[in-house]
Amino acid sequence: SRFKMTSQNRTTKIPQKVMRYLTLKPRLQRLYMSTHTATYMRWHKEKRVDDDVMRHPADGEAWKEFDRTFPEFAADPRNVRLGLATDGFNPYG
Repeated sequence: SRFKMTSQNRTTKIPQKVMRYLTLKPRLQRLYMSTHTATYMRWHKEKRVDDDVMRHPADGEAWKEFDRTFPEFAADPRNVRLGLATDGFNPYG
C-alpha cells in the first residue's frame, strides 16, 4: 500500500516512504559562486600533472575516452562530470 496502516487497518494519508532530494542545478551553481570552491572545480584542467601516473579520475582511460569523444565539452575548464554511485561504476576505466 502507498500509505501507512492504522491499528484498525484503515489507511491514513501519511505516506509510507518519502524521497527527499536536492536539485542539482542550484547546487552546482553555488559551487561556482564562491571563488574558493570555483578554483577546486577547475583543478582537473588547470593544475593537474600529466605524468602517466593514476592520481585522479582524469588520469583514467574512461575520462580520456570521454575527452576524445566530446572535445568541445572537455576543452571548457568549467565542465562538471557526474558519476552515479552504483555498483560497477569505475571512474578509472
